[in-house]
Amino acid sequence: MQRDRITEDIYVFTSDFYAQVNAGVVLASEGIVVIDTLPFPEETEGIVSLVREEAEGRPLYIIFTHYHADHTFGACLFPDAVVIAHALCRQRLEERGEQALREAKAQEPSLARLTLRLPDVLVEAGDLVLRLGNKTLHIFPAPGHSADGLAVYVREDRVLFAGDVVMPIPYIVDGDVDQMTATLEHLRGFSIETLVPGHGEPILRGEVPDVIQGHLNYLNTIVREVRRYLQQGKPQEALREIDVESCGIPRIALNGLAPQLHRRNLVALYQRLSAEAPPARRGAGAKSERRPASRTS
Repeated sequence: MQRDRITEDIYVFTSDFYAQVNAGVVLASEGIVVIDTLPFPEETEGIVSLVREEAEGRPLYIIFTHYHADHTFGACLFPDAVVIAHALCRQRLEERGEQALREAKAQEPSLARLTLRLPDVLVEAGDLVLRLGNKTLHIFPAPGHSADGLAVYVREDRVLFAGDVVMPIPYIVDGDVDQMTATLEHLRGFSIETLVPGHGEPILRGEVPDVIQGHLNYLNTIVREVRRYLQQGKPQEALREIDVESCGIPRIALNGLAPQLHRRNLVALYQRLSAEAPPARRGAGAKSERRPASRTS
């Protein structure tokens, strides 16, 4: 687990064990905010230690950027925290969280002591502003990677925690390409010194516009290419011809996971666009290849 101090009062913790997952800590004069947790308890304990050192009686909050296990399962290690999330996040955790945690424990013994923690304060619609003395946190919907996505903008420091709507490669298998495009366009309106993605290295001010544009270009490209394959009646297997680098993302992105996530994006798009197309326009391949896409964080 890596710990970086990106401003005087803001820290970023990055998992060494799983896909460069990020969590954040904002130290405010009237509270401490943890933004997501890390996948394994021994990593999240590093965040717990910092919070204990800095607490001094201040209230503690956790904000979930979305419901996926690698961002939420460590919340039980902060028993006194108030957990804030989108209403859909709580719904998804209620529906899927216990089973997902059981399955994770069966595969990874180090998770044995974790329990599911549900959000306490829900963002139903619109934005939420959390004022904690010298820090103002603007919490707003950021769907696309998942429907329940939230982002957190620390106004005084101009630091944006984007959750998984920004990653080294956009990932839409559990989300929606149109929602992600709209969210990325919305992010352009913020003055950002540092953007902390859900996975991967923080992005500095001069790089932010290019990263956002690169993500939009990638999404436009894969939609265009998958539509073309469907119009030509090509089967789902043919999607392997669409290389990740031809769509603008380096193969080495996210420690080499980019090609795998890219293939999953293509399959998910193929199935959704095939289902939406009028029957007369579906190719034979589009009808025959309807396998469920696997999903990761």
